[in-house]
Amino acid sequence: MEHTGLAVLELQVVDSEDIDNPTPPPATDSEEEVEEVVPSKQKLSQADERVPTTPISVGVPTVAVGRPRSYIWDHFHVHSQSATLAVCRHCGANISRGRDLRHLATSGLSSHLKRHHPSISVRGGTASPSSGSISTQSSPGEDGGRQTQSTLEDWAIPLPRKKTGETLLTPQQITQTVGEMIALDHHPFRLVEQEGFVRLMKRLCPRYKIPSRHTFSRKVIPGLYEGCKERISQMLRSAMGGHIHFTSDIWSSLGGGHSYLSLTAHWWEKEGSMDTSHRWALLALEVVDRDHKAETICSSLENIMGEWMQYRPEEMRRGFMVTDAGKNMIKAVESAGFQNVSCMAHMLHNTVKEGLKSPEEQPASNANISLLIERCRKIAGYFHRSIKAARQLRERQSLEGLLQHKLLQDVSTRWNSTFKMLERMVKQQKAVHGISLTLVAPVSKLVPNKQEWDTISQLVDILKPFKHATETLSDSKALLSQAVPMVLRLRRHIERLGAGRTLDSLAGPLTPPAQEVVRRLSFAVRKRLEPLLSSKVHMLAALCDPRLKYNVCPKDFTVWKAQLVNLVREVFAARVAETGTAAPLPEMPVTPSTSASGETESPGEPVGLCRRDTDLQQRPGNVFFAETVAILACSEESSLLASAQKVDSAECSVNRYFEEPPEIISCDPLAYWASREHMWPDLSHVARQFLSCPPTSVQSERVFSLAGDVVTPHRSLLVPQTVEKLVFLKANLPVLNFPDLDFDTDGS
Repeated sequence: MEHTGLAVLELQVVDSEDIDNPTPPPATDSEEEVEEVVPSKQKLSQADERVPTTPISVGVPTVAVGRPRSYIWDHFHVHSQSATLAVCRHCGANISRGRDLRHLATSGLSSHLKRHHPSISVRGGTASPSSGSISTQSSPGEDGGRQTQSTLEDWAIPLPRKKTGETLLTPQQITQTVGEMIALDHHPFRLVEQEGFVRLMKRLCPRYKIPSRHTFSRKVIPGLYEGCKERISQMLRSAMGGHIHFTSDIWSSLGGGHSYLSLTAHWWEKEGSMDTSHRWALLALEVVDRDHKAETICSSLENIMGEWMQYRPEEMRRGFMVTDAGKNMIKAVESAGFQNVSCMAHMLHNTVKEGLKSPEEQPASNANISLLIERCRKIAGYFHRSIKAARQLRERQSLEGLLQHKLLQDVSTRWNSTFKMLERMVKQQKAVHGISLTLVAPVSKLVPNKQEWDTISQLVDILKPFKHATETLSDSKALLSQAVPMVLRLRRHIERLGAGRTLDSLAGPLTPPAQEVVRRLSFAVRKRLEPLLSSKVHMLAALCDPRLKYNVCPKDFTVWKAQLVNLVREVFAARVAETGTAAPLPEMPVTPSTSASGETESPGEPVGLCRRDTDLQQRPGNVFFAETVAILACSEESSLLASAQKVDSAECSVNRYFEEPPEIISCDPLAYWASREHMWPDLSHVARQFLSCPPTSVQSERVFSLAGDVVTPHRSLLVPQTVEKLVFLKANLPVLNFPDLDFDTDGS
């Protein structure tokens, strides 16, 4: 009987993927050698006599035997294309066994295990059930030989490290990751006892004992909460200049039956010698079930602040607190000792709602607007409810060459959702109008006619600047200084429409209903937004923005400049009292300034420092802000002021600051004032105080979106304290970049 020369037959458990690996160490001679190809007929016959008669199971690795089987083959199998290579069962790496087929070694394989898989027990001798992460079961064959079957045993998960090999996840790290998953993905605590999760963990790390759901709710989540809280307290200590500001809001959970008060903190943090970054964190989500009176809210704020003031007691009292314009919130904030700043997002919302509302005494033209919006709402609702109508709409969209977008339904309490609904209706006008005859009678009569379509299109163009302003100011990195330019831009926009000047996007004059909306918006802007132009906080913040300066108040610049000078004097006096010396800090060398045209560099500025955000102008909200700044800078009054501010006075730092032309729009105000901290220390201190405050309380509202995801119908029994901890972790863990936290699970 002739043989093909193959003395060893091996079947892989799973197909391994080809993975790029560094060049393995050269193979050396070893006591354990496995002959793969036997050129000698004498050896062939001997090998043939040793082939076991036991059937070979498909999918189970087997190795021909004649001498004791090496432990190394519990972790490798021979490459299917080359007998000189072995494939690691753990990482798929191809390891050389030598060049000579008659003298193949395994020392290179052992070195690979020691270097890249140190958690595996590597020892000489034969394989045994406890020799590593994969054990073997042997059955006797002919002539004392064995057939070896590999089975998975307990093992740990390796975490890749850059150069030092691999580490293992500890049980505490696994427990923390599971706890983070519960908080981040809104899973119920019973997840850890559900069959699918238990099977998954048993496959991934059989040695890991999953704590009970009670351990997670009573130990793990509270432990992560305390650890996360400690990390945030460390960040508060590093707040640049000690300026910490807050936002707060109230939300009632319909599913959970509780009301919650949120409090977020905002500050600048110095990351390097000159680099700064905006930071925020959720400080608390406290239950306020009694009532929403000012006294109750004030008491809750006092409790929260008392817990956090141990980290920055004085600084946390000096900050502003941004809330909505509710009288109870304003009174509560002032009673708690904070200066209240009205949320610009709420002010814009109330302005637009007033422009679109239809009181009883309202003219018929504006009543038609409300009816028209209601009809659009019903049309969108019909296409959402009817599968047949939705299919017809898609077919018509394809015929008209339109994107197959669904019609949007609005939320009556959110004007921006109404704007998006109308905008989508305009984009899908051809499709909606084209299938109007195929719709059922009640709905077909709701489809607008040509004049009504013109009115809807004009409404979208009228409201678009308000939408852009809301998005710009609601950005997580928006500054308080951006509020005043937005008010000026919106006032200019409405005044142009009220004077009969149409927008470039409008094909013709405004329809009567659209004209009535403009009239009511003009009244709402004067009533709700223009008071910000006399707000000390907002105006001084705008003056301290190097991109704006005097452009925001050309008529009243002298008045606001004097107030800024007074604040700088107060900071100077406080610094002298603290340091005991009136000597100013040394000034940096003065170099030519960067004008709005970008011709030269700013004084004392490292190259590129004020332009850290290279993608600033690519973001939609900042494009709108850049256009706003350009409009303000082009006014005649601003041009005259630019050359009139070189006045020699005692307020040297303020005058020097205004003598420089405004910076270009890509300038980062944080980096600007960090670079001038040694030139104008007191002015820099005042500027950071105003600019580090957000213009809206949107961050607090977004916290409630997280809370709404946590308090769902299948989690409605969560106690408020647990809800607070889960929302706290979901909001702050990404901010902290998921650090390893210390927590105790004893008693589990």
